[in-house]
Amino acid sequence: MTVLPHPHTWWQWTLVALTVPYVPVIAALLAGMRRLPRSARLADDACVPVTVLVSARNEERDLPRCIASLLALDYPAGKLQVVLVDDFSTDATGAIIDATAASHAHVVALHSATLPPNGLEAKARGIAHGFTRATGDWVLITDADAGVHPQWVRHMLGRVSPRTGMTGGTVVVDADGAIGTIERISWGYTQTFSLGIAGWGLPFICLGPNMAIRRAVYQEAGGLERADFRVAEDLALFMMVAPRKLEVQCYADAETTVHMRPVPSARHLISQQRRWLGGGGAQGLLYLLPLAAAFCWGFGIAAYFLGGWLLDWHWWLAFVAAKSAIDALALLMQQRRLTLPRHVRYLWVLEVYTAFIFFVLPPSFLFSRRIHWMGDGYAVTYP
Repeated sequence: MTVLPHPHTWWQWTLVALTVPYVPVIAALLAGMRRLPRSARLADDACVPVTVLVSARNEERDLPRCIASLLALDYPAGKLQVVLVDDFSTDATGAIIDATAASHAHVVALHSATLPPNGLEAKARGIAHGFTRATGDWVLITDADAGVHPQWVRHMLGRVSPRTGMTGGTVVVDADGAIGTIERISWGYTQTFSLGIAGWGLPFICLGPNMAIRRAVYQEAGGLERADFRVAEDLALFMMVAPRKLEVQCYADAETTVHMRPVPSARHLISQQRRWLGGGGAQGLLYLLPLAAAFCWGFGIAAYFLGGWLLDWHWWLAFVAAKSAIDALALLMQQRRLTLPRHVRYLWVLEVYTAFIFFVLPPSFLFSRRIHWMGDGYAVTYP
């Protein structure tokens, strides 16, 4: 058994303060995840009118799978509306949407090119257009490259009360190829934090590809056109709910999970990660300060994970073993709650990914503060 040396220099005490909290912090998040209630299936007599909204731009590859999953939803006829928005696509996306609406009475097809400009860009533009035609009491939002469970709507709304303003589920990326595997772990690692925080009853942000908002709340807030945001429309929707002191529910089970296709390239993946970080940091000090503190700590963890063996290999080896064990437990918990076969086998990808996300991503903003929305030509430069 390796006995860790007793710290007696400033750098050893620094390493203790930096590395020792990792295991209890992740353990506390996992405990929060375990506290999350399981979703419940909404009975037929409790089903209210709902709208499912999808905004698509140049999604001819993945949109058919998404539409097929929406058409397979188990929800009472006459109470389900599907709004599909073609947001300035240059491929067959518009034709796919029109064909679906022509053959299914509950599907509405919209085209941004034929609608008045709403002052928004990227995904937010299409979502805002979709809300203008939504008729449901609740509006559920997912992405064109996602597939939903047949019980998705029933389970997302199965526990709502009059005080519930928003619900959210989990996202899993298909582990197709290297990019898909990395993106799957990226979403999984991020959700360890969001689900853990939600389990302890703290404020959290629902994920853009898998969320539902009460339409009356959206209308009362004036819609996305009046929201103060630049990239993160999911955070803008959340900010319509939070000031009204309404409940935000979060679920982590198979029925409330959407499965997404991976982004097409490494450039898209890096753009996605930078957009997440930049969007969160642009929401003011309430979000910027804890985010900056978390990434500073994470940067130190990543630096030590990569080079700590040069300082003291005994301490480094013990830390790597402890970190790997708690990270494996996080993957195992996701595997069981979301019914993901062999999800824990991606542990080595998680260890590499966390080194990248903290060691490379934040410093990238020192060289360029411009974030591109791949495939849309939309870019934001943060101050």
